Amino acid sequence: MESLQSLTFIINPWSLNLPAYVAVIIVKEMALQITDFCVTCACRFLKPLPSRTGTKVLYKNQLGGKDAAVLTINSVIESIFTCHILYMLWNSPLIVRSWTSIGFLNGPVALLLLILYNDMLYAPAHRLLHHPALYAYIHKHHHRSVYPTRGNIDARNEHPLEQLMAMSLWMIAIHLVSLTGLHAVALGGHLSLMTVGASLNHTGFDLQVSLLGVDLYSTAAHEMHHRRPDKNFAQFTMVWDKLMGTYIPYAKEEGAEDVDVSKKAM
Repeated sequence: MESLQSLTFIINPWSLNLPAYVAVIIVKEMALQITDFCVTCACRFLKPLPSRTGTKVLYKNQLGGKDAAVLTINSVIESIFTCHILYMLWNSPLIVRSWTSIGFLNGPVALLLLILYNDMLYAPAHRLLHHPALYAYIHKHHHRSVYPTRGNIDARNEHPLEQLMAMSLWMIAIHLVSLTGLHAVALGGHLSLMTVGASLNHTGFDLQVSLLGVDLYSTAAHEMHHRRPDKNFAQFTMVWDKLMGTYIPYAKEEGAEDVDVSKKAM
């Protein structure tokens, strides 16, 4: 009985009825569409990555039935995770909610730690998915897009097991940061940054964010991962890739810097 209750909580932490649950999925999808629209508008003020400015026609994979199925399943997984984030924001004792309690440590520092911890966990796990024993069965689907342009559609077009892994590691990162103090504003901010960052990573426009000489985010780094699947495994910061020896700087020229993603996994 307890195991059934635990499973029910994992799937539906708010104990929503079916119409309300479907409404959550629809609202979440609408929010993602609005995000992609805003990102598209913002990209008008950004320069395209150099690889997108040449005369060569870049390969763009066409979406089919499998992609639609994957995106639908992942939409449900994302909705479950979003419900858990909102549940934590509203109920969890790990989260500080009072406006008067927000401070430097549980605010800006906590947000920075969320970015670092999440990639600290995600980068090696992502690298594992590129192992030849796993790549063809899970992660290869996402790498059908070598030069992604469709924002969150390309970002979310990944095997559901990969989606579950990423969301679980994200939740672990949240719990780790809560040990030193985590305000609801920082967690909400990280959710927003992850949504916008995932979209920007798959648009082909150039944006880099640094803090004190540390690159916290680079769309160019993620494009290199799609072109060189054995490099740049983190989502935002390349700190962990540099420590793992898997970082590669951006290069416009093709040839030596690009590999056939169907033949090389790691």
